[in-house]
Amino acid sequence: MILRRLVVHLRDQHWTGVFIELVIVVLGVFIGMQVSNWNETRVEQARTAQVLDAFRADMRDYINVQRKFGEKAKEGLAAFAAARARGEKPAPYFMRFRGSDTAPKSVWEVAQQSGLADLVHPSLMFEIGYYYSELDGIGVKFVRYTEFVESEILPRLGNPESYYDEKGNLKPEFQQNMERLRDWVDDGAVTVVSAKCLLTRFDTPKQPGPSCRPNYGDFDSRKPAP
Repeated sequence: MILRRLVVHLRDQHWTGVFIELVIVVLGVFIGMQVSNWNETRVEQARTAQVLDAFRADMRDYINVQRKFGEKAKEGLAAFAAARARGEKPAPYFMRFRGSDTAPKSVWEVAQQSGLADLVHPSLMFEIGYYYSELDGIGVKFVRYTEFVESEILPRLGNPESYYDEKGNLKPEFQQNMERLRDWVDDGAVTVVSAKCLLTRFDTPKQPGPSCRPNYGDFDSRKPAP
């Protein structure tokens, strides 16, 4: 319809009419492009919100679980140390979890497949990837810990004396494995800080922000608090 009127105005050399029809065409194209851009922005914002909500749920769950088991491990290690101070020879303290020994990675994998790199700032993308890579590494350490528990500690529970040498000292391999548990608690405490940092950055996912990478050198439960 507009093109037909435009042709008529051109034929009649009705330049005002031509100008008006051209303005209508340009405005129509502009408005159409704006509506399309608004729709794309709304869809992208919805995708971003879904992905970040999944990360939030995963990280908050990790924080709660890590705090719970970290406190349990500290209490168990402290009880073992108290028993040794009383001259007792208890079995080395150990922790066992039901189910998988490592955390699932499905949230990170699904987020990568959903085009996360297009939804958040590049630095945040790197920080999230680094965080989940660290969880993988900590999980591998914990697997080594549980393998030792299964093969060396559990079979000897009926004979606690076998954990100690002739001088009554806990054998080095068992002491070392309890240190692995303490390392896991410390590493978990550091990654909890990292998770909290990422939760804050999720509020402005398109903007640069502070680094959330874990700094293990700043935390060691063996040292007294400053």
